[in-house]
Amino acid sequence: MPAMRQNPAGPSGKMPLLKKLFWAYFLLLIFEGALRKWVVPQLSAPLLLVRDPVGLLILLEAFRTNRWPRRWSGVAGILAVGFLILSTIQIIVVNNPLIAVLYGLRSYLLPFPVAFVMGENLTAEDLRSFGRWTLWILLPMTALEIAQYMAPPGSFLNRGAYEGAKQLYYVGSHVRASGTFSFVAGAVSYSPLAGAFILYGLLNNNFVRKWLLWAAAGAVILSIPMIGARTVVFELTGVVACMGVATLLGASQLGKIFKIAAPIVAVFLLISLLPVFSKATRSFETRYTEANRIEGGSVQRAVANRALLPQFYQLETADYTKNPIGIGMGQGAAAVAKLATGRVTFITGEGELGRVMTELGPITGVAFMLFRLILALLFLTQALAEARKMEPLALLLAPLTAIALIYNVCEQPAEQGFMVIGVAFTLAALKLSGERPVAVYARSSQRAPVRYSA
Repeated sequence: MPAMRQNPAGPSGKMPLLKKLFWAYFLLLIFEGALRKWVVPQLSAPLLLVRDPVGLLILLEAFRTNRWPRRWSGVAGILAVGFLILSTIQIIVVNNPLIAVLYGLRSYLLPFPVAFVMGENLTAEDLRSFGRWTLWILLPMTALEIAQYMAPPGSFLNRGAYEGAKQLYYVGSHVRASGTFSFVAGAVSYSPLAGAFILYGLLNNNFVRKWLLWAAAGAVILSIPMIGARTVVFELTGVVACMGVATLLGASQLGKIFKIAAPIVAVFLLISLLPVFSKATRSFETRYTEANRIEGGSVQRAVANRALLPQFYQLETADYTKNPIGIGMGQGAAAVAKLATGRVTFITGEGELGRVMTELGPITGVAFMLFRLILALLFLTQALAEARKMEPLALLLAPLTAIALIYNVCEQPAEQGFMVIGVAFTLAALKLSGERPVAVYARSSQRAPVRYSA
C-alpha cells in the first residue's frame, strides 16, 4: 500500500486552533527564557507564567471541539478533585495565601491534563513536524551555547532571567551555557529530546532529510561540553541504550545500528577537531572529575549519591511530620517567595520529592509521586511493546520522559514544560504502529516517494 502523508491542517488545509495552541506552547517553552533575559527583562516575572494561559486555552479548546481524551478523564478528574479539596483545606487550616494556592495549582494540576490532550491529539505527521523543528532550532541554539561558553560571566549573553541573576559557574572564567532558556535546566532537557528525534530519523528513512540529522547530531555532540551537565551525558547515553534495545527487539533493524554507528563516530571525530570543542571538553572533564570525587570517587557512586541518595535524604529532612496536610501548595516556589519577600529563596529545598512532601503533606505527597512513578513505568512498558512493532520513538523518548516525571520540579517552568512535552510526545509516539498504513514513515516496499520541506 502506498504511503501517504497526513495533513496536520485537516482537509481544508487550515491548521485547527488546538494544533496552533500546541505549537504556541512548544515555542514558548523554548523561547520564554530569551524573552525574559534579553527582549523584555522588565516583564520577567509575568513571563514566568506565559505558557499557563496557553495551557488553559488548550483544555478549553479540547472541550469545545470534543477533542478531550476520554481514557484520561478519570485520571484528570481525580487530580482535579484531590488538589482542589486539599487547597481549600490548606487555605482554612494553615492560612495558605491565595497567590500561593493558585501557583501551586498551576504547578501540580495543570501540566498533566495539558499533556494528555496534546498526546492524544497529535498525529504521526504532527510528531514529524515537531521533530523536524526541534532539529532546526538545535542548530542556532548550539551556536548560541558556544558563544555563551566563550563569553565572560558578566556578558549580555549570560544574563539571568531576573535582575542581578547570572548563569551557573562552570570552570575557569566560563559559565554553563543555557541557550535560549532562562537557566541551564532547559538546555539539559532539550538535548535528549533532540537526540531521540535524531536516532529515530536515522532508523526511519522518511522522517527528515539525512543531512539535517547529521548536522543535528554534530550539534548535540558539540553542545555537551558547552552545557557542562553530567545529566546530559547520562540522558543521551540512555537514548543511545534505548536505540540498542529497540534494534534488538526488531530483528530486521539490527543491521541498521552498524550503519548508524560508523557515521556517528565520524561526526564525533570531525567535531573533536574544533578548538572550541577541545577547550570545552577539557573544562567538562575537569568539572566531571571534581564532581565525581566530591560525590564518591567513581561514576557509580556519583550516580547513586546524586540520583538516589538525595531522595532518601529529602524524606528524612522534609518538614512534613508536623504538617500532615502540608504547609500549603505553592509555598516552596521560588516565584512565590520572590513575590512575597522580594528575594528568591527555597524554603522547602530544591529537590522535588522533599518539596512535594512538605507542601502537600506525607499522604498526598507520596500519592502524587507514586502516580508520576507509575505513569513513567506504564509508558516504559508500552514503549517496549511499540518497539517490538518496529516503532521505537516512544522508547527513545523514555529517558527524557521518565526523568522528567520522577525528578523534574513542577514549579520550575522549563522543567514543567519538558515534562508536559515528554509525556505528550510519548503518548503520540505510542500510537504510531496503529497509524502506520498512512504514516509518513511507513515501511512498504511499494510506497510512493515523499517530498519534504526539511
